[in-house]
Amino acid sequence: MAKEKGNKKRGVFYILVNISAMVIIAILLVLVTFKWMKSYTLHGQYITVPDVTGMYEEEARQTLSMAGLNYEISDYKFDKMMVEGGVIEQKPKPGAFVKQDRKIYLTLNSGKEPLRAVPDVADNSSLRAAESKLRAAGFKLTETEYVDGDQDWVYEIRYLGEEIKAGTEIPEGSTLTIVAGNGNPIVEIEKADSTIVIDMDFFE
Repeated sequence: MAKEKGNKKRGVFYILVNISAMVIIAILLVLVTFKWMKSYTLHGQYITVPDVTGMYEEEARQTLSMAGLNYEISDYKFDKMMVEGGVIEQKPKPGAFVKQDRKIYLTLNSGKEPLRAVPDVADNSSLRAAESKLRAAGFKLTETEYVDGDQDWVYEIRYLGEEIKAGTEIPEGSTLTIVAGNGNPIVEIEKADSTIVIDMDFFE
């Protein structure tokens, strides 16, 4: 009897030891995994994104590199207020908190003013249709000028005071003037020859 009791006690002891060992190993694995993940993801370590807008690309690259960040040119736009090749925009924005080696996307100034072709609206469009087409093409419009002719029929498109032909490329966002009819009929006056030739031989 005493021997059986001793065996049971030893069995329970071994079971408790094994369970304790498993619990300790599990805790150690969790701690090691957490520490590894913390190290791998740089948990809690952030970099403040510097402001590189207005800088040339090379200057922006050096600034970002010194901060532990990478960069990529994502787009080109035109800004007449900035030098060619300057950084117009950056994403993420300055002051944002990011991880080390994060890529910052830059938009540079192309330095080339984009051009747009003037749509073909003169002599084939109503005023409303012409306004819609010109605005859709990125142009601005002044107040419409009216001349004698069919009501709201477009006769000319003017740029800087001069008539401009369809297809002509001008800076995007330029201001145009539509010349349309006011509904009054066009009166054509033929010039008569008022010179009277008198044959003096008639009086002889």
